[in-house]
Amino acid sequence: MQHSKIISGIDIGTSKVTTIIGQYFENENRFNVIAVSSIPASGFRKGQIINLEQATQTIIQSIESAERMAGFQINSASVSLSAPHIESINSKGVVAISNPNGEIEPVDIDRVIEAAKAVSMPTGKEIIHVIPRIYTVDGQEGVIDPVGMNGIRLEVEAHLILASNPALKNLKKCFENAGIRIDSLIYSGLATAKAALTETEKELGVALVDIGGSNTTITIFSENSPVFSSVLPVGANNVTNDLAIGLRFSIEDAEKIKLRLNKMLENKKFEDEVELTHFGILTEEKRKISLQTAINGIIKPRLEEIFSLVYQQIEDSGFSNIIPAGIVLTGGGAQTVIAKEVCSQIIPLPLRIASPPKIGGIVDDILNPAYTSSVGLLMYCLDDSKRKSSSSSNKKIKVSFNNLFDRIKSLMEPLLP
Repeated sequence: MQHSKIISGIDIGTSKVTTIIGQYFENENRFNVIAVSSIPASGFRKGQIINLEQATQTIIQSIESAERMAGFQINSASVSLSAPHIESINSKGVVAISNPNGEIEPVDIDRVIEAAKAVSMPTGKEIIHVIPRIYTVDGQEGVIDPVGMNGIRLEVEAHLILASNPALKNLKKCFENAGIRIDSLIYSGLATAKAALTETEKELGVALVDIGGSNTTITIFSENSPVFSSVLPVGANNVTNDLAIGLRFSIEDAEKIKLRLNKMLENKKFEDEVELTHFGILTEEKRKISLQTAINGIIKPRLEEIFSLVYQQIEDSGFSNIIPAGIVLTGGGAQTVIAKEVCSQIIPLPLRIASPPKIGGIVDDILNPAYTSSVGLLMYCLDDSKRKSSSSSNKKIKVSFNNLFDRIKSLMEPLLP
């Protein structure tokens, strides 16, 4: 009999709310995407709720559309979020080993992580992730898993990701109204990293830059763990707005122009002056636009500003000198014309653009940078599910071993002198 597990994720983006459903076949270690649905993020602004009722309806529409595609209903999902209220701090925790014989047990790990969480919190913030980076046992640094080791003193360096408490309460209220239980809240930078980064990049040190509609998420990794997480309130919508104002078009038409400019540049047959029909814009007046004006006069200055802000954030983080793997650029904004060229000019580091990895199922429409965060959310949830399952199995083995030992001891005691 083939065992499979259904994993559901809802990615609260700044321009769209995406529901993605995957099916994991345990026996074959195979993962399929079986449903994807994206709905424009009405009721949200920059990833935050501005109208509770509209936001709830957006979530419901996205979920129902994915359910129709999958052929069944979902009752719960993991939710990823990216908003300017997200910030991070690095913290240390120290405890004495509780076991008299000095052997470190899982309970000591829990205690030292709790100690790392005991930091002065900014007003109105709560911790959504505690990520242990490196443990130190009696001065021995760089320990990845100290369980089973002997020592007197255990330390941990942890990365804490914080979010606004009122904003999270509003989000949870939306999901309650939609009839969906939130399994876990996940910072989108961690989810995106699952789909965008290689293990080598995370080990060496890399900055993941995810350009969404209204936000740009920056997550710096070193030694396989995040060390800095931040969200800037600028994104690809700023480019669209500039085009709309500069060319005197509606936002919808400006978006069409922005999306088609890449193909225009690839196709060398186009002159500088291009008719609107080539952009899918139907109008009674025969109007043309200049590609050079649109690209170099409007888009380039805005991209320069966005990447200057990103570079400044990386410099201010204090980790700019530990990212030899450079910049990995993803998100819908990464598809903007000349984004790669401008980023290379502003940030003097290696650069590549990341798309989601090829996985089974319905993937043709989502193999582009705009869906890296959504696909990464499924991959993150799957890894988390495997980790919890493995941890549960190890605990059961230990409990059963302890029970066996106790039974042998009880049988032997009457025979002892």
